[in-house]
Amino acid sequence: MASSRRVALHRVVVLLTIGLLGSISELRAQKPAPAPPAHVEATRAELEAIVAHPPKGMSTTDLAAAQHRLADGDFAVGDKVLILVHGDSTFSDTFTVRSGRVLELPTLPPLSVSGVLRSEADSVIAEFLARYIRSPQVTVTPLMRLGIVGGVNKPGYYDVAAQSLLSELVMNAGGLNVVGDMGRSNVFRGNSTVMNSKDISVAISTGQTLDVLNLQSGDNFNVGVKNPNATLTKVQIITAILAIPLLLVTIKSVSGH
Repeated sequence: MASSRRVALHRVVVLLTIGLLGSISELRAQKPAPAPPAHVEATRAELEAIVAHPPKGMSTTDLAAAQHRLADGDFAVGDKVLILVHGDSTFSDTFTVRSGRVLELPTLPPLSVSGVLRSEADSVIAEFLARYIRSPQVTVTPLMRLGIVGGVNKPGYYDVAAQSLLSELVMNAGGLNVVGDMGRSNVFRGNSTVMNSKDISVAISTGQTLDVLNLQSGDNFNVGVKNPNATLTKVQIITAILAIPLLLVTIKSVSGH
């Protein structure tokens, strides 16, 4: 009789262990692979090619965004631009795009950024400063103001580099909170969805930047929250793992009789 019980309990442990190993392997398989190097900023030539021959499956929203960028540029009133002029502190600062879409640098005439793409900002600003400074070495970081809400620790509006990745936005907002789930996220522009969870997953896995994704100041990145049922499944797995030592003790006890 004791032998039959021992065999039955052994079978339970084996089956439970196999199931747990399968579940753990599945969870490991779901971890995203490291993103490849990001394509930082879309050039005018690239946007023109997209507009002339839209890629298969490209949404009308993305196509319209590319057309808008070509016509009006990337800079809107209220956007900020971080300028670093090496060896010169006067023009090294964060500047706001003012009415008329101009930048106002100290003591200099207004610089229009109307029609300028972010990928062109370095050369446009360097050329402008070269009229007043000899051979300036300029680094320009365009910023955009995005809402980061939902499953993050510090929701709010943030000025972020247009060269950022979507995953970096979450870190800016304090990281995922206990219920945050990137797999359920969306990006909204007003009442319209410009990126769904599938789009976001592809963007993260391929390392696409905010610029390349045609995001704009004022967009809202709504980080999703976990499905309670999915969370319960993981809890059940952990509980089952903790139960294995108890089963082994039970088997040992039965074997001793």
